[in-house]
Amino acid sequence: MDETEDLEAFLEDFSKVYARLDVDGVTDMFCLPFFSLINGEKTDWPKLEELYHTTCILFDWYQQQGFHDAHYAILSMLKITPKLATARLRWRVLLTDGSPWEYCTSYQLKHIDGEWKIAGVIQFEDTSPNSLPHPFIAAENALHHLAELAEAEPALLKNIYFEAQ
Repeated sequence: MDETEDLEAFLEDFSKVYARLDVDGVTDMFCLPFFSLINGEKTDWPKLEELYHTTCILFDWYQQQGFHDAHYAILSMLKITPKLATARLRWRVLLTDGSPWEYCTSYQLKHIDGEWKIAGVIQFEDTSPNSLPHPFIAAENALHHLAELAEAEPALLKNIYFEAQ
């Protein structure tokens, strides 16, 4: 078996449940504690109920935007150890109005009880000098949709539970 073949299979399975906005399927692929780093803001979820609730809110918002036809390309994968890995993906989603939305996500993965699980998600812009622009999307479309996401973020934050410190 190729060094990353099991990671590729996991990402393919994940992409199927993610493309359907299947909250149960996606959260079954997470492990705790879970973290996200989006727009420089780190959030931790020590409890599944909170992570599940946040995923419901996010996927509801995606549905309102007309999220469909999600596809990904693997930018890189690395098994750090037999039980730790990272994968960087570029996602392309079509919205109801037919416009594309593209974004990059890094997944921090742990191998637990014989299967890969997602321990963390980091959204990023691919600004490496060797990265080529995605052939299906114009830069202005990407910026337009990122701006919409930035506008939606405060509304989403009102519905996310945070642990009191």
